[in-house]
Amino acid sequence: MQNILSVISFLLIINVLLLLFSVNSDAQSLNLNDTLQMDQTIKKGVSKHLRTLEGDTILIPFEDLFNKKKLLSGIVIKQGSIISESMLQSTGSTTFTLSNGIKVHYKYVNKNKDNIQFNALSHGGFSLVSNDDLPSAQLLENMVALSGIGNYSTTDLSKILIGKTAHTRVHLSDLTESITGASVTKDVETLLQMVYLRFVKPRLDTDAYQILIRNLNNDIVRRRRVMDDQVNDSIITTLYGNRHPRRRLFNNDFVRDVSFDKIKKLYKERFNNAADFEFFIVGDIQKGNLRPLLERYIASIPTNDVKEVWKDNSVPWLRDTTHKDISLMMKIPKKLLRIEYKNIMPYSLKNVLIARVLGDILQLRFIEKLQEQATILCKTIVKSSVSEYPIEQASLYIAIDCNPVKVEQFLTVVRQEIEKIENGIVAQTDLDKIKAAYLEERKQQQFYNSYDMCVLINYFREGYHMNDPKNFEDIVNAITIKDVELFTKALIKDSKSYEIVFSPDSTCLQIHQVKGMVNKR
Repeated sequence: MQNILSVISFLLIINVLLLLFSVNSDAQSLNLNDTLQMDQTIKKGVSKHLRTLEGDTILIPFEDLFNKKKLLSGIVIKQGSIISESMLQSTGSTTFTLSNGIKVHYKYVNKNKDNIQFNALSHGGFSLVSNDDLPSAQLLENMVALSGIGNYSTTDLSKILIGKTAHTRVHLSDLTESITGASVTKDVETLLQMVYLRFVKPRLDTDAYQILIRNLNNDIVRRRRVMDDQVNDSIITTLYGNRHPRRRLFNNDFVRDVSFDKIKKLYKERFNNAADFEFFIVGDIQKGNLRPLLERYIASIPTNDVKEVWKDNSVPWLRDTTHKDISLMMKIPKKLLRIEYKNIMPYSLKNVLIARVLGDILQLRFIEKLQEQATILCKTIVKSSVSEYPIEQASLYIAIDCNPVKVEQFLTVVRQEIEKIENGIVAQTDLDKIKAAYLEERKQQQFYNSYDMCVLINYFREGYHMNDPKNFEDIVNAITIKDVELFTKALIKDSKSYEIVFSPDSTCLQIHQVKGMVNKR
């Protein structure tokens, strides 16, 4: 009975397809014998694509050719080897040195079971890219994401990877280039195959480039209506001028300077030597299972002896101090404050944490003070940090969106609260609350595999051990109000700074007033 029902169902499907696709009004339906005959034909594989029955040509389902293809189909790999292996007790990690010069730092971690993380890092990034090539470099990551990998477009790649979770991503920043990825344990081989292809057979195709340019042009139109984008563009032009070659606006001129050939050239330059990268693998895979995969897919990547370092291409502001008012079209009239201070500051883990404390104290102060004075809810963002590269310096950034009539009051509040901290006026309860939050946050981070990835990267790339209490817990516990006071004084005194106030233009205010009058009626 079940077989009869399946045949009848098949007959119904075929007849429906005939009705849908036939261009001949005399097309006839198939009877049961025709259906049985077609079923046998399909099973035998006699007709893969077309079948004619009683004068009518109908489409027959065909086998998807991608079912039999593999990620590395048609690619010959010359396997390398592991020439040395060393263990580091303090981090619980193993470093493999491969025959092609690549170093892989590995740690078995199963805090998140069935989870593998990958990272490969190299110095260089945008700092080694010329001014003319910079627009293309900044779009390289998007181009790679649209192009697929190896022999396969993005669409074909999705078919090849059906049932697999492995993925990789190429990224360029100011000072580095990287390849990151992740997978479940069973798909580690696929993950490393993708890493191999990122170096040996990257894919950048013209169809993807056309899609990229079309998306960019659409994004330019969209940005004209997004206030945050207008604000960011205004800050860039205020600080660096209208056409600084390394601080360009995202506009039509920018897109015209993007080139497919330049993107291809830049990819080869930034990713042409895997031995200049440091590889990290953390997760739920045993060393014995990882070793042969490293020899086959990572040790086989061709390399050379060229080592790169980043360049200092930092761009100074046009003026050390800037105060400016800018009018913008706004759907809802409000005023936006954007304030920043920056100053030379020695880099240290202690200064990094004190800077973070400063930002969080001000955030607490602003939320309390501004909401007391505002008739509507205000949005505040405060960030304070210390950077090591390319220049050792500290910065304090403040963003406030507020009621238009309150802006002068808020500017006064910002200045007063910073001055209070410079004079050591900080509530001990606020400082204790912030420090306790940092310690608790660190405990929570340690439950994840990603924490151990950070441990290895910071140890081998930055030269310190995150798990050593002297590099975090001891510093946090020892931070005093005096530390915050001295840091704030050093940051603010003789600093470079800007205060930019964004206001709704007169047209926007008039429209809003008319709407208000109409609503009242």
